[in-house]
Amino acid sequence: KISRTHGGAMLAYSVGRPINSAELMAKDVELKHRIASVAYEHIKDHDTLLLDSSSTVYELARLIASEQRANLRIITTSLLVVQALANCKSYKVMIIGGEINYSHNTVEGYVASNAIKQIRVDKSFMGINGIDENFGFSTPRYEDAEIKTQMVNSAVESFVLADHTKFNKVYLVKVEAPVTCLITDTQISGFPYEMINDDLEIIFADKYQITQS
Repeated sequence: KISRTHGGAMLAYSVGRPINSAELMAKDVELKHRIASVAYEHIKDHDTLLLDSSSTVYELARLIASEQRANLRIITTSLLVVQALANCKSYKVMIIGGEINYSHNTVEGYVASNAIKQIRVDKSFMGINGIDENFGFSTPRYEDAEIKTQMVNSAVESFVLADHTKFNKVYLVKVEAPVTCLITDTQISGFPYEMINDDLEIIFADKYQITQS
C-alpha cells in the first residue's frame, strides 16, 4: 500500500502519479527478467521491432543485445534501449525523434507519435502501469498512452509485458488498442483475465517452457 522513502513513506499507488525511470528500474527486477525472457522467445531473425521505454522492455533489450538473433531492425523511443544496444554491430537501431523526457528516459510528444504512425513493424513491445478487468490497460500520463496506442496500431503483433503487481490497478489514461499478447510472470487467483480482451493471448512466464538460449 505504501513505498518506503528516505525518512518516511508515501502512497505507492495513485491514478495520476507517474513513476520515474530510476524508481521503475529498481523494482521487481527478477520478475521483469523472467517476463523479458519469454518475450525474447517471440523474436525471430529478420524481425523489425518497436520498443517503448518501460523498465521490462529494457530487460528485453538487454537480451536482444546478446545478438543471438540475426538481422534485426530495432526502433525505439527509449534512450536506455539505445544505450543497451550500442555495441550490436549486426542490428540496425533507430530512435524515434521528438521531445525528450529525461525523467522517463523517453522520446514523446506530437513528433514522436506522428513518426510511429508512419511505420509498420513486425512486433511491438511495451510495458504498462495498470491492468483492470473493466478499464483494460492504463497509464498515468497522456503522452505515454498516446505513444503506446500508436505502437500497438503500427505492429502486426503487439505485446504488453507486465508483472502481477500491475493487475487490479487503474490509472488516469486508458490505452485503447487491440493488443495481441500479454506476458506476465504468474497467474493471480481470482482475476478474470478473459475480461481484459476477448482476442488477447495471455502467457504466464512461470508456466512457459523456454526453448532457446
